[in-house]
Amino acid sequence: MKKTLLTILIGMGLAASAMAQGSINFLNFNDTLTFEQLIYGPDPSNPALKVSGSSAADAPAGSTSYAGAPLQGSRYVAQLWAGPSTVTDPSLLTLVTSTTFYTAAGSAFPAGAFEQVNGIIAGVPANSSAKLEVRVYDTQSGATYTDALIKGSSGLFTSAPLGGIDPVTGNPVFAPDTTGWVSFNVAAVPEPSTFALAGLGAAALLIFRRRK
Repeated sequence: MKKTLLTILIGMGLAASAMAQGSINFLNFNDTLTFEQLIYGPDPSNPALKVSGSSAADAPAGSTSYAGAPLQGSRYVAQLWAGPSTVTDPSLLTLVTSTTFYTAAGSAFPAGAFEQVNGIIAGVPANSSAKLEVRVYDTQSGATYTDALIKGSSGLFTSAPLGGIDPVTGNPVFAPDTTGWVSFNVAAVPEPSTFALAGLGAAALLIFRRRK
């Protein structure tokens, strides 16, 4: 009897755990062209320049101009980070899923689009919204987003109610797409030694001015 009761309790715990996790479709391009926000490479003339905003090629379309080429191939990784809708600090988000970019552009897959994957957002139940951020980095500049020296992000945005199993009704809920954000480029991030040299230069300039 005790063993049977324990089995039932474990089953109920697993069911509750499963229902407490919402799902989402991670993509930046859909077939209906109702949402398309492409990701671009660094500006060749100014690799450290960060740009964001919808371009003329996007849907909804915008007027932002990107000098870098749209990203393609497995060299670049796109990640979805998420947390509860109350989060305001990106460092509090956790990694949900990762994907790479299409290797060839065409009518079906434009350059700058990454391959769709589905993600489970732990701790945020179905029919609840989550706070999201898209992060992209160049794997040749670092093994992770944190370590990469060429990277970019969308900034925080809020999802539509997540899919999965509604914890109240037990009914399936359709998983939404990650809409509500705009295109951006990846940019070169100065190494810590560069910041240190810049700081020394500023200090030397300040001392020189005081002596003068």
